[in-house]
This record gives sequence, C-alpha cells and structure tokens, in this order.
Amino acid sequence: MDKIRQFGYQMNSRMAQFMYGRNGFDNLAKICNGIAILLLVINIFAQSRVVYLLWLAFFAYSCFRVYSRNIPKRYAENQKFMSMTEIPRKRAKLLKLQWRDRSVSRYYICKSCHQQIRVPKGKGKIEIRCPKCGERFIRRT
Repeated sequence: MDKIRQFGYQMNSRMAQFMYGRNGFDNLAKICNGIAILLLVINIFAQSRVVYLLWLAFFAYSCFRVYSRNIPKRYAENQKFMSMTEIPRKRAKLLKLQWRDRSVSRYYICKSCHQQIRVPKGKGKIEIRCPKCGERFIRRT
C-alpha cells in the first residue's frame, strides 16, 4: 500500500513538472472539453462522421489550449470568450439563484439599470425600489 501511495506522489510530481509554464484548464478549454464529451456521447448513438469530426476538433482544440506555452495569447482568447458569453452566463446565474430561492424569494430586473432585485415571496402587490438607480415599479410577489 505504501508503494502505491509513493508511486501516486511521484506521478503527481512529474505531472506538475510537465504542466509548469503551460496554460492549463481555463474556461474556454473547459467548455470545449464539455462540448467534446457531449459530442462523443451523441456519436455513440448516432454513428455519424460529421459528429465524430466535430468531436475530434473540439477535443484537439481543448488539448491544444491546455498544453500551450503561449500563455498571453491563450489568456487573451479566454478573455474574449468570457466577454462574448457574459450575458448568457449572467442569465444562467440568475436562473440558478431563482431556482435555489424559489420558495422564499422572487427576483426582478430593473428596466432602467438592469440590476437584479430580490424581494420576499408572498407579500402581494408591492412597490419595489431599485437600490442602484432608485427606479420604482409595482410587482406582485
């Protein structure tokens, strides 16, 4: 048992040495990896060459990003990806919060400044004031 643990430590150390100075898993690589796994599962059932080639392309690009030594360029690409997906990520985060607090709170978005506002559920019609811009609107909770 001790030799197995020692072997694990050695492999971990060697992998850390290998990855030193490389980009590693950033958000874009994680998304490409997720899409590749999804395409792989689809290809198991569909047996399509197009899906297979798409899987191969996404997996290869993910590996390229992870093992790349040109960190500034990969960082710039990741930042561009993050800025392009900012609105869907914010919407997904809001949906996750709404689902988590669905029994006690309601979430509204201010029409003028787009600030999300959480109000207690079950209070009837109330006037909601945006804490950021002061806009007032009436909604049913």
